[in-house]
Amino acid sequence: MSEGALQTAPPAASREEGRPLSILQIMTCRGWSSDAWAAAALSIGLQEIGHRVLLLCRDVESGRAVAERARREGVREVDFIEASNDFRPASYLRDLARLRRLVRERGADAVHVHRGVEHWLAAAAWPGRSGPVIVRSRHIMQPVRRHLFNRWLYARGTDRVVAVSERIRRAYLEEAGFHPARFRTVMGGGDPSAYDPGATGERFRREWGIPPGAWVAGVAGSVRLWLKGQDVLLRAVARMGEDERGLPWLVVVGQGEDLETLRALAAELGMSGRTVLPGFLDSMGEALAACDALAFPSRRSEGTSRVLFDYLAAGRPVAASRVGCVEEIVREGKEGFLVPPEDAGALAGALERLRRSPGAARAMGASGRRRAVEEFDRRVMGRRMTEIYREAIRERERGAA
Repeated sequence: MSEGALQTAPPAASREEGRPLSILQIMTCRGWSSDAWAAAALSIGLQEIGHRVLLLCRDVESGRAVAERARREGVREVDFIEASNDFRPASYLRDLARLRRLVRERGADAVHVHRGVEHWLAAAAWPGRSGPVIVRSRHIMQPVRRHLFNRWLYARGTDRVVAVSERIRRAYLEEAGFHPARFRTVMGGGDPSAYDPGATGERFRREWGIPPGAWVAGVAGSVRLWLKGQDVLLRAVARMGEDERGLPWLVVVGQGEDLETLRALAAELGMSGRTVLPGFLDSMGEALAACDALAFPSRRSEGTSRVLFDYLAAGRPVAASRVGCVEEIVREGKEGFLVPPEDAGALAGALERLRRSPGAARAMGASGRRRAVEEFDRRVMGRRMTEIYREAIRERERGAA
């Protein structure tokens, strides 16, 4: 256990309205996925509005990498549990003891879980609902299986279930048949202050040889063509003709298994000279600012579609595949345009509309920026989640009275 994660705890957080809460976040994924990003963003948002948060990751190499990334993002307190995916009773007993001790020493009001293993561990640690409230986030469309154990877990072992999109919430209620009273929707949140919507990306353009007047489309994400669809976007931009600003350029931020395949496709399409591949960037602000429009060409749902929050914060219009919860983030004609997935022609058409109507494109970018600040800021997410924690705490206290 790391030093500092178990500092001398202050007196148990008051459960009165408006007082800071103490929260355990548990995220046992094996890599920096959208789930891990959501848990880290929520932890930071809760910190920034005054709550005390400890993020627990899985104590394996990949889990330690997640913890290190969470620290770099700004999570102040990070530690570990085993959370074995194999059936290991001794390991589970150690985790149960550890969770109970952490909650006792930190005066934790809520335990917030994101995946199945930690959900069961939290519910098993306090089966009589005598401990902290337990909140589960759901990040995927796959419905909860309605067997006996899950019925107990969701009806008796969990105080609230929070879907990261309204579509996910509806799918669980319709397909799994759970009672809606304990289900809520809180969408993900980013940090709009990391982006300047008035920036031009001039330095990035100079560095990568993009002409000052060129029209530029951009995309960010791991280069996995089977999921992210950067090849669809490359084909779409290659279809776009020349206008008074010349031929369009493309910026692809990210690295991954299909980077060389994408590079070869750019050569095949005659796009090599107009395709910029800067790799992974710690900060995307300059790269996104260099773009006139941003694209989300994913082939299928990615759960939270987290990069869209960065796009909106950057103040740029978006052309996106209509998959998953995208249309809850990018509204047709307001923050951009939506097209069918894997349709390069439709995507080219959406980008062309943005290129031909710069005034409308700027208005869409401004609308996106407003939503990023007013609806999708991680501090807004933290406040909404705080309301859910407090609501569950009040309900628990009424039941005990």
